[in-house]
Amino acid sequence: MKNSLAKIIVFLALILLPFGAVKAMETKAGDSVYIPKDEIVTGNLYVTANTLTIDGNVSGDLITAAQIITVNGRIEGDIIAIAQNITINGEVGGNIRVAGTTINLNGSVARNINAFGTSIVLGTASKTGWDVYAAGMNLESRGVIEGGLSGYFTRALISGKVAKNINLKLSGNKLGEGLTISSEAIIGGDIVYTADKSASISEKATLGGKLQQKIPENNKNDFATVWIWTMLYSIFAALAVGLILITLFKKITPKIISKIESKPMKVALPGLILMFALPPIALVLAFTLIGVPLALIIMVWWLVAIYVAKLFTAILLGQLILKNLNKNHQVKLIWSLILGVIISWLLFAIPFVGWIIGLIAIWLGLGGIYTYASNQYRNL
Repeated sequence: MKNSLAKIIVFLALILLPFGAVKAMETKAGDSVYIPKDEIVTGNLYVTANTLTIDGNVSGDLITAAQIITVNGRIEGDIIAIAQNITINGEVGGNIRVAGTTINLNGSVARNINAFGTSIVLGTASKTGWDVYAAGMNLESRGVIEGGLSGYFTRALISGKVAKNINLKLSGNKLGEGLTISSEAIIGGDIVYTADKSASISEKATLGGKLQQKIPENNKNDFATVWIWTMLYSIFAALAVGLILITLFKKITPKIISKIESKPMKVALPGLILMFALPPIALVLAFTLIGVPLALIIMVWWLVAIYVAKLFTAILLGQLILKNLNKNHQVKLIWSLILGVIISWLLFAIPFVGWIIGLIAIWLGLGGIYTYASNQYRNL
Protein backbone atom coordinates (compact mmCIF):
# COMPACT_ATOMS: atom_id res chain seq x y z
CA MET A 1 0.00 0.00 0.00
CA LYS A 2 2.78 2.45 0.94
CA ASN A 3 4.63 1.59 -2.25
CA SER A 4 1.51 2.24 -4.34
CA LEU A 5 0.91 5.57 -2.61
CA ALA A 6 4.50 6.62 -3.21
CA LYS A 7 4.25 5.86 -6.90
CA ILE A 8 0.93 7.69 -7.17
CA ILE A 9 2.46 10.76 -5.53
CA VAL A 10 5.46 10.61 -7.85
CA PHE A 11 3.16 10.27 -10.86
CA LEU A 12 1.08 13.30 -9.85
CA ALA A 13 4.23 15.28 -9.12
CA LEU A 14 5.46 14.59 -12.63
CA ILE A 15 2.11 15.65 -14.08
CA LEU A 16 2.41 18.91 -12.14
CA LEU A 17 6.09 19.38 -13.01
CA PRO A 18 5.36 21.85 -15.84
CA PHE A 19 4.01 24.43 -13.34
CA GLY A 20 7.55 25.14 -12.24
CA ALA A 21 8.61 25.82 -15.81
CA VAL A 22 5.84 28.16 -16.92
CA LYS A 23 8.23 31.06 -17.48
CA ALA A 24 10.41 29.14 -19.94
CA MET A 25 7.55 27.33 -21.64
CA GLU A 26 7.24 27.20 -25.45
CA THR A 27 3.88 25.96 -26.60
CA LYS A 28 1.91 24.94 -29.65
CA ALA A 29 -1.86 25.20 -29.37
CA GLY A 30 -4.81 24.72 -31.67
CA ASP A 31 -7.55 22.36 -32.69
CA SER A 32 -5.05 20.18 -34.55
CA VAL A 33 -1.26 20.26 -34.11
CA TYR A 34 1.00 18.33 -36.49
CA ILE A 35 4.79 17.92 -36.44
CA PRO A 36 5.84 16.60 -39.88
CA LYS A 37 8.41 13.88 -40.41
CA ASP A 38 11.23 16.19 -41.51
CA GLU A 39 10.81 18.64 -38.61
CA ILE A 40 13.04 18.64 -35.50
CA VAL A 41 11.75 20.49 -32.44
CA THR A 42 14.68 21.77 -30.37
CA GLY A 43 14.14 21.60 -26.61
CA ASN A 44 10.91 20.76 -24.80
CA LEU A 45 7.59 20.79 -26.61
CA TYR A 46 4.40 21.82 -24.79
CA VAL A 47 1.14 21.22 -26.66
CA THR A 48 -2.56 21.73 -25.96
CA ALA A 49 -4.83 20.59 -28.77
CA ASN A 50 -7.78 18.47 -29.71
CA THR A 51 -5.59 16.27 -31.91
CA LEU A 52 -1.79 16.00 -31.74
CA THR A 53 0.24 14.00 -34.25
CA ILE A 54 4.04 13.88 -34.15
CA ASP A 55 5.87 12.27 -37.06
CA GLY A 56 9.04 14.32 -36.52
CA ASN A 57 11.54 14.44 -33.65
CA VAL A 58 11.62 16.32 -30.36
CA SER A 59 15.04 16.84 -28.77
CA GLY A 60 13.61 17.39 -25.27
CA ASP A 61 10.48 16.40 -23.37
CA LEU A 62 6.96 16.25 -24.78
CA ILE A 63 4.40 17.60 -22.30
CA THR A 64 0.90 17.64 -23.69
CA ALA A 65 -2.83 17.53 -23.04
CA ALA A 66 -5.12 16.62 -25.93
CA GLN A 67 -8.07 14.46 -26.87
CA ILE A 68 -6.14 12.25 -29.30
CA ILE A 69 -2.34 11.90 -29.23
CA THR A 70 -0.31 9.95 -31.79
CA VAL A 71 3.50 9.87 -31.62
CA ASN A 72 5.27 8.19 -34.53
CA GLY A 73 8.57 10.07 -34.33
CA ARG A 74 11.34 10.08 -31.72
CA ILE A 75 11.15 11.90 -28.39
CA GLU A 76 14.61 12.29 -26.89
CA GLY A 77 13.33 13.04 -23.38
CA ASP A 78 10.17 12.10 -21.48
CA ILE A 79 6.55 11.99 -22.60
CA ILE A 80 4.11 13.39 -20.03
CA ALA A 81 0.58 13.33 -21.44
CA ILE A 82 -3.11 13.41 -20.60
CA ALA A 83 -5.59 12.45 -23.32
CA GLN A 84 -8.59 10.33 -24.17
CA ASN A 85 -6.68 8.18 -26.68
CA ILE A 86 -2.89 7.87 -26.64
CA THR A 87 -0.85 5.94 -29.22
CA ILE A 88 2.96 5.93 -29.09
CA ASN A 89 4.64 4.10 -31.96
CA GLY A 90 8.00 5.89 -31.97
CA GLU A 91 11.10 5.80 -29.80
CA VAL A 92 11.31 7.54 -26.42
CA GLY A 93 14.71 8.28 -24.92
CA GLY A 94 13.41 8.91 -21.40
CA ASN A 95 10.24 7.88 -19.56
CA ILE A 96 6.59 7.59 -20.58
CA ARG A 97 4.13 8.95 -18.00
CA VAL A 98 0.60 9.05 -19.39
CA ALA A 99 -3.06 9.00 -18.35
CA GLY A 100 -6.00 8.38 -20.65
CA THR A 101 -8.94 6.16 -21.54
CA THR A 102 -7.18 4.05 -24.18
CA ILE A 103 -3.38 3.78 -24.20
CA ASN A 104 -1.47 1.87 -26.90
CA LEU A 105 2.32 1.70 -26.63
CA ASN A 106 4.02 0.07 -29.60
CA GLY A 107 7.51 1.62 -29.69
CA SER A 108 10.57 1.48 -27.46
CA VAL A 109 11.17 3.48 -24.29
CA ALA A 110 14.61 3.66 -22.74
CA ARG A 111 13.47 3.96 -19.12
CA ASN A 112 10.18 3.55 -17.25
CA ILE A 113 6.51 3.48 -18.19
CA ASN A 114 3.89 4.85 -15.80
CA ALA A 115 0.39 4.60 -17.23
CA PHE A 116 -3.11 5.09 -15.87
CA GLY A 117 -6.14 4.30 -18.04
CA THR A 118 -9.13 2.10 -18.76
CA SER A 119 -7.32 0.00 -21.36
CA ILE A 120 -3.51 -0.22 -21.53
CA VAL A 121 -1.86 -2.24 -24.29
CA LEU A 122 1.89 -2.83 -24.64
CA GLY A 123 2.05 -4.11 -28.22
CA THR A 124 4.25 -6.88 -29.61
CA ALA A 125 6.71 -4.28 -30.96
CA SER A 126 7.03 -2.46 -27.64
CA LYS A 127 10.22 -2.57 -25.59
CA THR A 128 10.68 -1.05 -22.14
CA GLY A 129 14.23 -0.60 -20.88
CA TRP A 130 13.38 -0.41 -17.18
CA ASP A 131 10.14 -1.00 -15.24
CA VAL A 132 6.41 -0.67 -15.96
CA TYR A 133 3.98 0.51 -13.33
CA ALA A 134 0.38 0.87 -14.49
CA ALA A 135 -3.20 0.89 -13.22
CA GLY A 136 -6.62 0.65 -14.81
CA MET A 137 -9.24 -1.84 -15.93
CA ASN A 138 -7.46 -3.95 -18.58
CA LEU A 139 -3.79 -4.60 -19.27
CA GLU A 140 -2.24 -6.44 -22.19
CA SER A 141 1.53 -6.85 -22.06
CA ARG A 142 2.64 -8.40 -25.36
CA GLY A 143 6.06 -6.80 -25.79
CA VAL A 144 9.39 -6.86 -23.96
CA ILE A 145 9.90 -5.41 -20.46
CA GLU A 146 13.55 -5.55 -19.41
CA GLY A 147 12.65 -4.68 -15.82
CA GLY A 148 9.62 -5.57 -13.68
CA LEU A 149 5.86 -5.16 -14.05
CA SER A 150 3.57 -4.01 -11.25
CA GLY A 151 0.16 -2.41 -10.97
CA TYR A 152 -3.54 -2.63 -10.16
CA PHE A 153 -6.09 -4.05 -12.63
CA THR A 154 -9.29 -6.00 -13.09
CA ARG A 155 -7.91 -8.05 -15.97
CA ALA A 156 -4.29 -8.63 -17.04
CA LEU A 157 -2.88 -10.64 -19.96
CA ILE A 158 0.86 -11.37 -20.14
CA SER A 159 2.00 -12.81 -23.45
CA GLY A 160 5.38 -11.12 -23.87
CA LYS A 161 8.64 -11.02 -21.93
CA VAL A 162 9.11 -9.63 -18.41
CA ALA A 163 12.75 -9.98 -17.39
CA LYS A 164 12.23 -9.40 -13.65
CA ASN A 165 9.39 -9.72 -11.14
CA ILE A 166 5.63 -9.32 -11.70
CA ASN A 167 3.60 -7.90 -8.83
CA LEU A 168 -0.08 -7.28 -9.61
CA LYS A 169 -3.24 -6.62 -7.64
CA LEU A 170 -6.45 -7.67 -9.35
CA SER A 171 -9.76 -6.44 -7.96
CA GLY A 172 -13.32 -7.51 -8.68
CA ASN A 173 -12.24 -10.41 -10.87
CA LYS A 174 -14.46 -13.16 -9.49
CA LEU A 175 -16.54 -13.09 -12.66
CA GLY A 176 -13.79 -11.74 -14.89
CA GLU A 177 -10.66 -13.22 -16.41
CA GLY A 178 -8.23 -12.06 -13.73
CA LEU A 179 -4.58 -12.80 -14.54
CA THR A 180 -3.76 -14.76 -17.69
CA ILE A 181 -0.24 -15.82 -18.70
CA SER A 182 -0.16 -17.25 -22.21
CA SER A 183 2.12 -19.86 -23.78
CA GLU A 184 4.31 -17.16 -25.39
CA ALA A 185 5.11 -15.48 -22.06
CA ILE A 186 8.68 -15.44 -20.70
CA ILE A 187 8.93 -14.36 -17.06
CA GLY A 188 12.43 -14.06 -15.62
CA GLY A 189 11.51 -13.38 -11.98
CA ASP A 190 8.79 -14.12 -9.44
CA ILE A 191 5.06 -13.75 -10.07
CA VAL A 192 3.18 -12.40 -7.06
CA TYR A 193 -0.48 -11.50 -7.56
CA THR A 194 -3.31 -10.59 -5.22
CA ALA A 195 -6.67 -11.90 -6.42
CA ASP A 196 -9.69 -13.97 -5.38
CA LYS A 197 -9.34 -16.12 -8.48
CA SER A 198 -6.34 -18.28 -9.41
CA ALA A 199 -4.38 -17.16 -12.47
CA SER A 200 -4.71 -18.96 -15.77
CA ILE A 201 -1.14 -19.95 -16.65
CA SER A 202 -0.21 -21.93 -19.75
CA GLU A 203 2.00 -24.94 -19.24
CA LYS A 204 4.13 -23.74 -22.15
CA ALA A 205 4.90 -20.40 -20.50
CA THR A 206 8.50 -19.92 -19.31
CA LEU A 207 8.60 -19.07 -15.59
CA GLY A 208 11.96 -18.24 -14.04
CA GLY A 209 10.89 -17.71 -10.41
CA LYS A 210 8.26 -18.64 -7.89
CA LEU A 211 4.51 -18.23 -8.27
CA GLN A 212 2.52 -16.82 -5.32
CA GLN A 213 -1.15 -15.93 -5.00
CA LYS A 214 -2.32 -13.66 -2.19
CA ILE A 215 -5.98 -13.56 -1.19
CA PRO A 216 -7.29 -9.99 -0.78
CA GLU A 217 -8.13 -8.99 2.78
CA ASN A 218 -11.26 -6.99 3.46
CA ASN A 219 -9.64 -4.29 5.54
CA LYS A 220 -9.05 -0.56 5.61
CA ASN A 221 -6.07 -0.80 3.30
CA ASP A 222 -8.25 -2.32 0.55
CA PHE A 223 -10.82 0.43 1.03
CA ALA A 224 -8.09 3.08 0.84
CA THR A 225 -6.68 1.55 -2.35
CA VAL A 226 -10.10 1.50 -4.02
CA TRP A 227 -10.71 5.10 -2.92
CA ILE A 228 -7.38 6.26 -4.33
CA TRP A 229 -7.90 4.65 -7.73
CA THR A 230 -11.51 5.85 -7.89
CA MET A 231 -10.36 9.38 -7.11
CA LEU A 232 -7.58 9.24 -9.70
CA TYR A 233 -9.99 7.95 -12.33
CA SER A 234 -12.52 10.72 -11.60
CA ILE A 235 -9.78 13.37 -11.76
CA PHE A 236 -8.40 12.17 -15.09
CA ALA A 237 -11.93 11.80 -16.50
CA ALA A 238 -12.63 15.41 -15.49
CA LEU A 239 -9.36 16.51 -17.10
CA ALA A 240 -10.33 14.77 -20.35
CA VAL A 241 -13.74 16.49 -20.42
CA GLY A 242 -12.17 19.81 -19.38
CA LEU A 243 -9.64 19.54 -22.18
CA ILE A 244 -12.42 19.23 -24.73
CA LEU A 245 -14.18 22.16 -23.08
CA ILE A 246 -11.24 24.57 -23.28
CA THR A 247 -10.30 23.40 -26.78
CA LEU A 248 -13.69 23.52 -28.52
CA PHE A 249 -14.95 26.50 -26.53
CA LYS A 250 -11.68 28.34 -25.97
CA LYS A 251 -13.28 31.76 -26.60
CA ILE A 252 -16.38 31.19 -24.48
CA THR A 253 -14.74 29.52 -21.47
CA PRO A 254 -12.67 32.55 -20.33
CA LYS A 255 -15.77 34.76 -20.59
CA ILE A 256 -17.86 32.46 -18.38
CA ILE A 257 -15.02 32.22 -15.85
CA SER A 258 -14.74 36.01 -15.88
CA LYS A 259 -18.47 36.32 -15.07
CA ILE A 260 -18.03 34.02 -12.05
CA GLU A 261 -14.90 35.81 -10.85
CA SER A 262 -16.34 39.33 -11.11
CA LYS A 263 -19.62 38.73 -9.22
CA PRO A 264 -19.60 35.30 -7.54
CA MET A 265 -22.50 35.99 -5.14
CA LYS A 266 -24.66 37.42 -7.90
CA VAL A 267 -24.16 34.50 -10.33
CA ALA A 268 -24.58 31.85 -7.61
CA LEU A 269 -28.28 32.66 -7.13
CA PRO A 270 -29.48 31.83 -10.67
CA GLY A 271 -27.21 28.77 -10.53
CA LEU A 272 -28.97 27.56 -7.39
CA ILE A 273 -32.40 28.17 -8.95
CA LEU A 274 -31.48 26.30 -12.14
CA MET A 275 -30.13 23.33 -10.22
CA PHE A 276 -33.26 22.79 -8.12
CA ALA A 277 -35.96 24.06 -10.51
CA LEU A 278 -35.25 22.08 -13.68
CA PRO A 279 -35.82 18.50 -12.36
CA PRO A 280 -39.38 19.26 -11.07
CA ILE A 281 -40.20 20.98 -14.37
CA ALA A 282 -38.98 17.94 -16.31
CA LEU A 283 -41.00 15.66 -14.02
CA VAL A 284 -44.21 17.63 -14.69
CA LEU A 285 -43.56 17.54 -18.44
CA ALA A 286 -42.97 13.79 -18.30
CA PHE A 287 -46.60 13.25 -17.20
CA THR A 288 -47.81 14.77 -20.47
CA LEU A 289 -47.44 12.69 -23.61
CA ILE A 290 -46.15 15.50 -25.81
CA GLY A 291 -43.82 16.75 -23.05
CA VAL A 292 -41.77 13.55 -22.65
CA PRO A 293 -39.15 14.41 -25.31
CA LEU A 294 -38.72 17.89 -23.84
CA ALA A 295 -38.42 16.42 -20.33
CA LEU A 296 -35.65 14.09 -21.53
CA ILE A 297 -33.82 16.98 -23.21
CA ILE A 298 -34.06 19.08 -20.04
CA MET A 299 -32.70 16.29 -17.84
CA VAL A 300 -29.82 15.49 -20.19
CA TRP A 301 -28.91 19.18 -20.39
CA TRP A 302 -29.22 19.45 -16.59
CA LEU A 303 -26.83 16.54 -15.96
CA VAL A 304 -24.28 17.80 -18.50
CA ALA A 305 -24.52 21.38 -17.22
CA ILE A 306 -23.94 20.31 -13.60
CA TYR A 307 -20.76 18.43 -14.52
CA VAL A 308 -19.47 21.23 -16.76
CA ALA A 309 -20.36 23.83 -14.10
CA LYS A 310 -17.98 22.17 -11.63
CA LEU A 311 -15.25 22.30 -14.27
CA PHE A 312 -15.73 26.04 -14.83
CA THR A 313 -15.40 26.67 -11.10
CA ALA A 314 -12.35 24.39 -10.90
CA ILE A 315 -10.65 26.26 -13.76
CA LEU A 316 -11.32 29.54 -11.96
CA LEU A 317 -9.75 28.15 -8.77
CA GLY A 318 -6.65 27.03 -10.65
CA GLN A 319 -6.46 30.38 -12.43
CA LEU A 320 -6.61 32.34 -9.17
CA ILE A 321 -3.84 30.22 -7.63
CA LEU A 322 -1.57 30.50 -10.67
CA LYS A 323 -2.14 34.25 -10.95
CA ASN A 324 -0.82 34.63 -7.41
CA LEU A 325 2.17 32.42 -8.18
CA ASN A 326 2.96 34.08 -11.53
CA LYS A 327 1.83 37.67 -11.15
CA ASN A 328 3.81 38.94 -14.13
CA HIS A 329 2.83 36.19 -16.56
CA GLN A 330 -0.34 35.27 -18.39
CA VAL A 331 -1.95 32.10 -17.07
CA LYS A 332 -2.86 29.49 -19.67
CA LEU A 333 -6.19 27.68 -19.40
CA ILE A 334 -4.61 24.22 -19.62
CA TRP A 335 -2.57 24.72 -16.43
CA SER A 336 -5.55 26.32 -14.65
CA LEU A 337 -7.60 23.27 -15.63
CA ILE A 338 -5.07 20.71 -14.39
CA LEU A 339 -4.36 22.42 -11.07
CA GLY A 340 -7.98 23.45 -10.48
CA VAL A 341 -9.45 20.00 -11.16
CA ILE A 342 -6.96 18.19 -8.92
CA ILE A 343 -7.55 20.56 -5.99
CA SER A 344 -11.33 20.83 -6.51
CA TRP A 345 -11.95 17.10 -6.84
CA LEU A 346 -9.94 16.47 -3.67
CA LEU A 347 -12.01 19.12 -1.89
CA PHE A 348 -15.24 17.53 -3.14
CA ALA A 349 -14.12 14.22 -1.58
CA ILE A 350 -13.69 15.63 1.96
CA PRO A 351 -16.11 13.79 4.29
CA PHE A 352 -19.17 15.72 5.57
CA VAL A 353 -18.25 19.06 3.93
CA GLY A 354 -17.14 18.01 0.44
CA TRP A 355 -20.72 17.82 -0.86
CA ILE A 356 -21.31 21.41 0.29
CA ILE A 357 -18.20 22.59 -1.59
CA GLY A 358 -19.45 20.67 -4.61
CA LEU A 359 -22.86 22.37 -4.46
CA ILE A 360 -21.26 25.81 -4.28
CA ALA A 361 -19.06 24.94 -7.28
CA ILE A 362 -22.15 23.84 -9.24
CA TRP A 363 -24.10 27.00 -8.34
CA LEU A 364 -21.21 29.24 -9.39
CA GLY A 365 -20.65 27.38 -12.66
CA LEU A 366 -24.33 27.21 -13.61
CA GLY A 367 -24.73 30.87 -12.71
CA GLY A 368 -21.77 31.78 -14.90
CA ILE A 369 -23.24 29.84 -17.84
CA TYR A 370 -26.65 31.45 -17.34
CA THR A 371 -25.22 34.99 -17.03
CA TYR A 372 -23.12 34.60 -20.17
CA ALA A 373 -26.04 33.12 -22.15
CA SER A 374 -28.35 35.91 -20.95
CA ASN A 375 -25.92 38.62 -22.08
CA GLN A 376 -25.55 36.96 -25.48
CA TYR A 377 -29.35 36.84 -25.84
CA ARG A 378 -29.69 40.53 -25.00
CA ASN A 379 -27.06 41.44 -27.58
CA LEU A 380 -28.95 39.70 -30.40
